[in-house]
Amino acid sequence: MEEIIEKISEETINELKKAEKPAYPLYYKEVFVSLTREYKIFEQINPKLLCVDPSISENLINKTAETVKDIHKTSSDIKRESIKLLEDIEPVETDELKSLVIQYSSKLLEQINKMHEKISELETELEKAYKELLIDPLTKALNRKALEKELNEILEIGKEKDLDLALAVLDLDDFKKINDTYGHLIGDFVLKKVVDIIKRLLRKEHKIYRIGGDEFVILMNRIDLKIAEKVIDRIVSTISKTKMKYKDNLIDVTVSIGLTMHRKGDTIESIIRRADEAVYEAKKSRNKYAVKL
Repeated sequence: MEEIIEKISEETINELKKAEKPAYPLYYKEVFVSLTREYKIFEQINPKLLCVDPSISENLINKTAETVKDIHKTSSDIKRESIKLLEDIEPVETDELKSLVIQYSSKLLEQINKMHEKISELETELEKAYKELLIDPLTKALNRKALEKELNEILEIGKEKDLDLALAVLDLDDFKKINDTYGHLIGDFVLKKVVDIIKRLLRKEHKIYRIGGDEFVILMNRIDLKIAEKVIDRIVSTISKTKMKYKDNLIDVTVSIGLTMHRKGDTIESIIRRADEAVYEAKKSRNKYAVKL
């Protein structure tokens, strides 16, 4: 009898241990101690989230802690109940023992299923939060961290060969004047409108990133120079022809864009530097684009 119950208890606890280590996004490390001192016994948190943004919601971190706390508690409860069961059970007939084992196993299975559900919910929330940390809250474009992450992955492939990758830096012309004339509220409206226009003109797989106040990067993978120029020219033209209306105000907006293509061995710094040099040339005339290869 003891062997049967010990086996069930051991298998169940092993299942719980597996449940404590989902593939994504929980990650083992003793980072949690320094963040939430109430839960010093915990070892689980997502350092990737903390690296991306130290100001991550404390509510989310505490949720992780509570889930981990439940897992540890359930595991301890199972061990304790197993010992108690062994101490309390009097010798019984085989059928009665079988019924008892089935009843106990059902209870443990229910606890395991609850833990799996909690972990699944937490994974979904953490994944959503991680994605949100890569988005500019004002314009909903991706942010600089997202650009660095994407470029690091792409440029690793491009160490030994040229890639069909176009990168463009976009600046709004006289954006300071827009802010000074109409105020920052309308300035924010213009930034959002520009991003909306660009998103409509890009392919689904191409992306726009906000890397500064009125500075953006457009990343177009699997594209040649000729097509990339057509896309950039269409962006410049469409924005200049769009009257941006905010209440009673009609705002004329133009942009300057610097375009470059990937070279073998490019780093993030080198490819952005070329695009910056190109946008500098474009801004001399404004409302145009320039190319530097």
